[in-house]
Amino acid sequence: PTPASVPARDAGLDGGRAILAELSDEDWEKFIGFATRRRYPAGAVILEIGQTGTSLGFVASGAVEVAAASPPGAAQAKPELREEGDVFGMLGFLDGAPATVRVRARGSAEVLLLTSESLLQLAAWQPRIAVALLRDLGAAVAMRLRRVQGGD
Repeated sequence: PTPASVPARDAGLDGGRAILAELSDEDWEKFIGFATRRRYPAGAVILEIGQTGTSLGFVASGAVEVAAASPPGAAQAKPELREEGDVFGMLGFLDGAPATVRVRARGSAEVLLLTSESLLQLAAWQPRIAVALLRDLGAAVAMRLRRVQGGD
């Protein structure tokens, strides 16, 4: 892949720093070597609620919609838009629990998927990148928890 095919790293997830924003283009090329690149047509479901997918998804191009499951009788929540450089599937990637969201391609989208097994390989061959990824994922989850708790 060329540097142009590397996800954008200037946008932050949930208002914070983007995941792996500090990687150089060379390090992104190394990271991409451990991920699986998939292309999805408009409307394709990438991750379904209840699916036990332990992949972390990076939007390489296009956009995806992330919609949380609604309680019975409740109105459907508006899906969140994740664009180039954003990630999805963090919680399932970290804990292996079934997905609580549906991820669908909005228009055609290209996604890089990193599995738990690929993370182990990344940690063995590129430990600095693996540590940066886990640090950034932890920071993103902590930010979400702090918002839910009302600060801290």
